[in-house]
Amino acid sequence: MKLSYKTKNRSTSFLRKAFFSFLMITMIITVLLTTFLTFTYLRTTNALISRYNDKLIAQSNYSITYLDETAKKLGNALYSDKDIIQFLNMKESDERVALLASKVIDKHFLTLKDIDSVYLYNAGLDLFYSSRSGERRSASAFSDQAIAKLLTDKNFVAEYRGRPIAGSVNEATQSANVCSYILFEPGATASGLKNAVVVNIRTKALTDSIQAINSSDPVPETSFLVVDAKGSILSMALSPEFGHDMSEVRALSQKAQVLDGSSNQVQKIGGIGYLVSSSKSNANNWYIMGVTPVKKIFKDVITASIISAGIVVTVFIFCAVICLFLARRLNNPIQAMTKIINGESPEKSNSLVSGTEEFQVILSVFDSMKEQNLQLDKIMRETGYAAKQDFLNALLSESTTYSMKTVRGKLHDLHLDYVASNQLCMCLFKIDNYNKFMAVNSQKERWALRYAIVNIATEIAENYGNCEIFSCDSDKFVMLMDCETVSQYKVLQDKVERLLSEIQRNTQEYIHISLSMAYSTMFQGLEHLPSMYNNMKGSILLKMRYGHGCIITPYMMDEINTDEFHISAKKEEQLIEEVLEGDCEEASRIYQSISQQLYQYTYNEILFCIVHLIYRIYSGVFSKVPAIKDNQDLTLQEFLQDVQHAEVGADIDILMNAFLQKLSHKVTGIKNTSNSNDLLVQRIIGIVEQEYSNTELCLSSIAEKLRLSPNYVGHLFKAAHGQSIAQYIFDCRMQKLDEYMRNTQLPLSSIVEKVGLEKNNYFYTRFKKHFGMSLSEYKLQLGQEIDVN
Repeated sequence: MKLSYKTKNRSTSFLRKAFFSFLMITMIITVLLTTFLTFTYLRTTNALISRYNDKLIAQSNYSITYLDETAKKLGNALYSDKDIIQFLNMKESDERVALLASKVIDKHFLTLKDIDSVYLYNAGLDLFYSSRSGERRSASAFSDQAIAKLLTDKNFVAEYRGRPIAGSVNEATQSANVCSYILFEPGATASGLKNAVVVNIRTKALTDSIQAINSSDPVPETSFLVVDAKGSILSMALSPEFGHDMSEVRALSQKAQVLDGSSNQVQKIGGIGYLVSSSKSNANNWYIMGVTPVKKIFKDVITASIISAGIVVTVFIFCAVICLFLARRLNNPIQAMTKIINGESPEKSNSLVSGTEEFQVILSVFDSMKEQNLQLDKIMRETGYAAKQDFLNALLSESTTYSMKTVRGKLHDLHLDYVASNQLCMCLFKIDNYNKFMAVNSQKERWALRYAIVNIATEIAENYGNCEIFSCDSDKFVMLMDCETVSQYKVLQDKVERLLSEIQRNTQEYIHISLSMAYSTMFQGLEHLPSMYNNMKGSILLKMRYGHGCIITPYMMDEINTDEFHISAKKEEQLIEEVLEGDCEEASRIYQSISQQLYQYTYNEILFCIVHLIYRIYSGVFSKVPAIKDNQDLTLQEFLQDVQHAEVGADIDILMNAFLQKLSHKVTGIKNTSNSNDLLVQRIIGIVEQEYSNTELCLSSIAEKLRLSPNYVGHLFKAAHGQSIAQYIFDCRMQKLDEYMRNTQLPLSSIVEKVGLEKNNYFYTRFKKHFGMSLSEYKLQLGQEIDVN
């Protein structure tokens, strides 16, 4: 009864977890989907409004461009009419000429509905004519004093760049009724003023197209403003909601410069939020602004969000019912399976139990799992070697987290009690030429050969007492020997060396693998295993001095010099000189005198000195013969890659002699090609002489033609001529420029183009630096020489 109660608690707990899991998943999915749809709809609405505003702004830009072109065409048409020209240039006031000019203007007005009026200004007589009123007055008496003051201002006349000027500004709204395009006649009077035609265009035309587009809406929601650089409103198309207070409109027009160049912004105007779009992409630098109430944009979004919230609640309730049903259905088989696992019989009245086929499959799976567990236990017992190896490697690397009591218990289970209690001697085996070993054997073959080495060593070590041999790395093996029965270290040393020699001989004979070995002094205690293993890895590196197949004793370390080794500068210079002479044999002899002393030092010191010596030799030779370095030079790279895998001194000697031989032969080859170098330099000069007019001529283009490295071509030419190719090309071009200027009448711009130069400020600076005088001084001197001749 008690067991049944516990089972019921477990099943109820699973039911609760399954129910809430399903419910949370459905809630998250529903909320995420609703959020995504709301965000997408919001972004789409915003994009539609932005595109609509952009469309209307583009229409305004088109209207601005159209008015600009209309004003300029009208002005040009008036300037091409003889009656207008006669009025602008008459010396005395003539009624007949003025009448003819007014008729010409009236004729143009028949086809141009957006033109408000035209002014003609005769600067010589200081006489204005207005097509609006027909008046002809001086500047001081003219009705449009704003335009009159501008046309009689010499500074304005000199600085005017053709942009329209807002005129007839309404004081109440600060909006302009017209904008004036001023077209000055070329030339000037003695007073510095110019004749002019002023075309006045109604600014209302700027928003007529927008109002036509908005006319399809019963109540237009978007307002548009056209504002000049000073903040004056040139034209506007306002919605009823926005146009109730002109002070707000003026305030927004003053923000045009702040909003320019930015994306859509929300601005508070009269306590109401508006989405403001702005643009200044027109020739006149006028600001075009579209203003839309935010609540109009997001009204549908808010409504859709409320509806979505209702849908979410409905879906949540529906999902809760479905999840509860699914959780109960899933809980029934879980509860029945729990009883089967606990050895109980499921309820036969349960519909899931009555279908015995599924549960028979489950029971057969459980039986199969039990059999597999038994087989696994058997395999673990049969693979005790793997367990020993993993555990001992963990002790060597200090990666185990067991307490000392647990470690001793595991050693006891593995029949290795002597490792914790007795004196030990550690031996380390290393496979010689491991790179070759990896190259000639596949991964499976390497695993089999390492296993064979352990088997050979284990079989031989059985005759020498308790020993445990295992693989600790891809190329290393460790042997722990029980020394409890050995009283003197000399006896142990003889015993260990006989054992190691026999292992070496049998390994070489049966599987053709050479091993280098090292062994330690006697030690006791598990805490010394990691430090002793690190000492053995350092000792095995002494094979660099003693060669492959050596047995390194603890006392050999005393023979190694741990100081720093310094290669004399004289020896380095001699090596460099012999390489430059191409005598690789003498260079090898000098290197041998260095290596005999070097191999008495530590492994790290040997590699450091060898790499340092290689760089010194290569740098010294390169300073004398720069041509040895090009894109295909792999001599130094190959040596540095190979030296990392050197295991003994003989390997380094072979690599070093090969390096000296390759470098010597390369230097000799470069020296033997001195004649071809002269021909190559002549060819470079020929290319420059033929293509100096080509602005693309440079070191890279010349090297590409010669199919050589740019670095090599540059070094070769500079060594032969004492200057770079770039400087030689410039000198050649300046020489050709001098010849053209002396022997032709061509303008300077044509001469500069012919010689491949560009006429700019840098050209004048380099000209003065080359000839020692400025271009004007050079022309003056050249003119004097021509006069003398």
